[in-house]
Amino acid sequence: MTVSLYRGIAMAALLALVACQAGGPEAPPPLAPITLSYPYLTPAQARPEGFRELAERVADGYVELTILAPGEIAPGERRGIIHVASGIVVDDAGHILTAAHIARGTDYFARVRLRDGRVRDARIVHVAPMRELALLEMAPMAGVRPVAVARPGALARGDFVMAIGSPGGHAGVVSLGTVRQPELKERLDYNEWGFDHAVQMSMEVESGHSGGPVFDGQGQVVGMVAGYELGDTTKTPYVSPGIAYAVPAADMMRYLQERLGR
Repeated sequence: MTVSLYRGIAMAALLALVACQAGGPEAPPPLAPITLSYPYLTPAQARPEGFRELAERVADGYVELTILAPGEIAPGERRGIIHVASGIVVDDAGHILTAAHIARGTDYFARVRLRDGRVRDARIVHVAPMRELALLEMAPMAGVRPVAVARPGALARGDFVMAIGSPGGHAGVVSLGTVRQPELKERLDYNEWGFDHAVQMSMEVESGHSGGPVFDGQGQVVGMVAGYELGDTTKTPYVSPGIAYAVPAADMMRYLQERLGR
C-alpha cells in the first residue's frame, strides 16, 4: 500500500528557537528557546521543564539548511533560494544528513547554519530519492556535536518524540509528539521521492522540518522527518490530522554505512 504525503505548510504547535534580528550572515546570534506547547502529550507526559532542557541539550545535532539553485551565475549575483529546511549532524568530519526532496541533486548548492549561528557552505555529495536520504559535506569545524543514534527497536507505541526543524523561515523549531507506529511497513511515495519504512507519529510538523532529527526522551535520534499528512483542506476551519512520518534511524545508519564506509 502506498501512502501519499504532503510537504507544504501546516498548522503547528511548537517550541520555537528563534534567531534575533541582529548580526551579519556570517555571525548571527545563537538560537534560544522561547515558547512551549505539547498538544499530543498526556498530562503524565507533560513536563515542560524536561522538554526545554532536552531541546537545549540535543539542538547542536540539528542544522538549518538553505538549498540554492544550480547552474552558473554572473559575478556579483546571488543564487536563488529553493527552500529552507533541516539537516542532522552525523559526525565531526563535516557530514550532514537530510531528506532527498530537500537536497534535490548534486548540482544544487547548500548553506548550513549551526546552532551557535555560524554559517558555512556545504557540498551535496549524494542523493537517494527512493530512500528519501541525502548526504552533504562541509569543512570540519570545532564545536560541532554529532547526534547520538538510538539502537534498533528502541521505540514503542506511545513513546515521546521530539523533532527539530526550520519551518516558516524560523531556525530551530521544536515539535513534540508521540509514536503512533514505531515501524510502519508500507512504502511511502510522493512525486519522485519515497522510502520503504517509516516511524508514524502524532506530531505537528511543517515543510521546513523535513530533513531534521527526531529524538526520543533520552535525546537519541530515532528518525529523520520526511513528510506528513495534510488532511481535508476543504473543511472550514481546517483541522490538521497531526500525523507525521520519519525515516527510521536504522535506515539512516545503513545509508551512512554505505556512503561513508563506517
